[in-house]
Amino acid sequence: MTRDEAVQTTRNDAAARLEQLRVAVVHAVLLTITVSSVMPFVWMLFGSFKSYVELTSGESLWPQVWTVENYRAIIFRANFPQAFWNSTLVAVVVTACVVLTSSAAAYVFAKYRFWGKDQLFIVILMTMMVPFAVVLVPLYVTIADLGLNNKLNGVIVPVLFSTFGIFLMRQFLEGIPNDLIDAGRIDGASEWWIFSRIVIPLSTAPMAALAVFTFLFNWDNYLWPLVVLSSPKSQTLPLVLAGLRSLYWERYDMWAAGSMLTVAPVMLLYAVAQKQFIRGITMTGLKA
Repeated sequence: MTRDEAVQTTRNDAAARLEQLRVAVVHAVLLTITVSSVMPFVWMLFGSFKSYVELTSGESLWPQVWTVENYRAIIFRANFPQAFWNSTLVAVVVTACVVLTSSAAAYVFAKYRFWGKDQLFIVILMTMMVPFAVVLVPLYVTIADLGLNNKLNGVIVPVLFSTFGIFLMRQFLEGIPNDLIDAGRIDGASEWWIFSRIVIPLSTAPMAALAVFTFLFNWDNYLWPLVVLSSPKSQTLPLVLAGLRSLYWERYDMWAAGSMLTVAPVMLLYAVAQKQFIRGITMTGLKA
């Protein structure tokens, strides 16, 4: 081996070691972030099976005595089943409507040609810049005038359309070839047939991503239900959990149990739709 070859080999080895060090540092940082993010959920999970005394005085993460009394207390004392049903109803109905309306509106903006289309789309996007606090009072007055105050419909109706959903779906639908849609029109297919049989089957990934976003937002939504709903029978989970603070000020064990019952459906939904969610975000990102 010549001197130049030896020098080049040394440089290559040094570069390889530097790259390995860089990868190790990146993995260490990501692992630290992951552990920091997961540990609160782990503490909450094990804490929900501990008694109040053990949770506040024990030093072990693992429960010494497992108990489900916290879950029983939450379910039978805090109107939790009714709140769980209310949150499920609101989240499911809003998610289904938002996915349908966003897909239909995005299809129009992506594949139709009409005067002022781009300007109208910009105006719709501008509504995303308006803080919700600005429209809170006028929206509440409108809902009260419609007789929807203290009803779940008052929570559902204002969020049946999503500007973010329209934008997300439009980014993807613009990538569908126009020739495919024109072929359906030439064959005599109606616009509804094309939308339901061609566009929707090709858009399952971004629709799944939009569904996850919408479900999470409405499941955890606190401010608007707090303003609209006042009756205990119509309250959603975030309102009931907030009420636990006044009923059981220092019962962290019950807070942990209630939080687990609230987080579990969300985690299950994401676990089921994880692949479609990631694929939808990636595909819509590539179309930006």
